[in-house]
Amino acid sequence: SSGINAEYGHNATHAADVAQAMHCLLVNLRSIESFTQKELLGSILAALAHDVNHPGVNQNFLIKTASHLMKINGNTSVLEQHHSKVAKSLIKESRIIAHLPPSDQNDILEIVEDLIMATDMAEHKEYVGGMKRLMATGYDPSCPSHRRVVLRVAMKCSDLCNTARPWNTCVQWGKLVLEEFWRQGDEEKKMMLDVASMFDRDQCVPSKALTGFIDFIAEPLFTMWAEFCDTSFTRDICRQIDNNRSHWEEVIAV
Repeated sequence: SSGINAEYGHNATHAADVAQAMHCLLVNLRSIESFTQKELLGSILAALAHDVNHPGVNQNFLIKTASHLMKINGNTSVLEQHHSKVAKSLIKESRIIAHLPPSDQNDILEIVEDLIMATDMAEHKEYVGGMKRLMATGYDPSCPSHRRVVLRVAMKCSDLCNTARPWNTCVQWGKLVLEEFWRQGDEEKKMMLDVASMFDRDQCVPSKALTGFIDFIAEPLFTMWAEFCDTSFTRDICRQIDNNRSHWEEVIAV
């Protein structure tokens, strides 16, 4: 057992999983020396806290039900704004960076907020596009704005790292994510709301849902990262994702 036993995919183990992935992606960069200590610390803290206090439903549900989170944060990046606010509050209250100068603390908190916002899948194309433009024009590791683009994409890859884990771990994450979706769908049915097919446990076909996610989101994202950072490690990641996709094709039910 991998110790993944929480009810939802957005659990504490996911936070640890994403933080470990962020560490691995960053230390594998040839330009790791160019990142500041504040950038590296902010990245790990963002990875740990990127889904903190997750309600187990998606943004669409929060908007459709006029949730208090939507009323507080508006209807754009509702969850990410919430996670960011809670994360920054916890970092301040825990005083884990209180020994640093106030300016450094503010810089780290800004990085945490920015990287958490990068996990909004509604803005996925924008972040991927930014990385592609950077790769096309030339990455300058001495440029802070260039490093920030890289950190955002590293955050996005880390958030989706479950697709790149060994199959026996990947399949457990897939089941947890689908169960979270289906529980939301159950609630939507009770409330007489429209239910997307992936969120309907009676209609969703796991093999199609999860291979589709790999084909359109995960595989292109990690392939781009591997082109940016071409190492044996990133090539192994892409091979594992392809292997997992083949396994998902054979899954009838979860």
